[in-house]
Amino acid sequence: MWINKARSYGSTILPYCGQPGCCFARRLWRRLRWWNGTIRLHGLGYCAPQCFEHAARQRFVHICNLSPPAQAVQHRIPLGLLMLSRGQLSNRQLRSALEAQRANGSRRLGEWLQKLGFADEQQITTALGVQWACPVLTARLNLDYRCIRLIPFRILETYRIIPIQFVEATRTFYLAFSEGIDYGVLNAVEQMLDCRTEACLVSRSTMDEALEQIGRDRSAIDLLFEGWRHALEMARITTGYVLKLGARNVRVAACGHYIWVRLCAGREVANLIFRQPGSFREQAVTWDEPVSQQITG
Repeated sequence: MWINKARSYGSTILPYCGQPGCCFARRLWRRLRWWNGTIRLHGLGYCAPQCFEHAARQRFVHICNLSPPAQAVQHRIPLGLLMLSRGQLSNRQLRSALEAQRANGSRRLGEWLQKLGFADEQQITTALGVQWACPVLTARLNLDYRCIRLIPFRILETYRIIPIQFVEATRTFYLAFSEGIDYGVLNAVEQMLDCRTEACLVSRSTMDEALEQIGRDRSAIDLLFEGWRHALEMARITTGYVLKLGARNVRVAACGHYIWVRLCAGREVANLIFRQPGSFREQAVTWDEPVSQQITG
């Protein structure tokens, strides 16, 4: 009888739990001791940290077990041939740039064309815009830190992205790239922010200048976990920060070489960045100590 009363009582004060197998009767006292609100993972509510952690672990397992995306078939005209067809290069110039690229094994073709003096930066950026069928932004950028803080700096820096504008009315996020469009990253941004994205291109120098400024001025709470951790450990770390920060809405998505976790506690947002399994490509990037201390301190 007391179980039935407990169920009736709990249905009026305790939230629905999205975790299959969650038993109200067994956990009533535990929930009553700590409960102060539902934790939501991608919109689905969980009634206790244990239930949330189990759901988060399942999501991490799913992401870690995903096969790496197959290399897409390139239907775009190579940059060199495109510029050749537009009369911006001669056959001899294109061959020289390709030979320099092969001999050195580094840098993109556009960089060699510019380095050898065969094309300027604006010509290369315009050709990339034609190659990727997207607009090229030539106006001077005025950085909007309200939308810049929506994406962790490590993601911006690694994939060379500048957030341009977030239109709340249509939930459209405009993002700029400088070396081609990474549609996998765009998909992750759409999942994490529940929006749609539109991409454009900017010159390499514009990207370098903007990222340097963003890196100096960033103030968002981001925490990077460089060493790979298994799904159980990532779920425990995430749950720990959920409780520490009082987060009520959580989203998780694969984003290139990383797993991005976004924790929202009212207007405050924190990002956890985990390495994807098998993605230990060294990055020549350093993180300032105070950024990590904002969470761990």
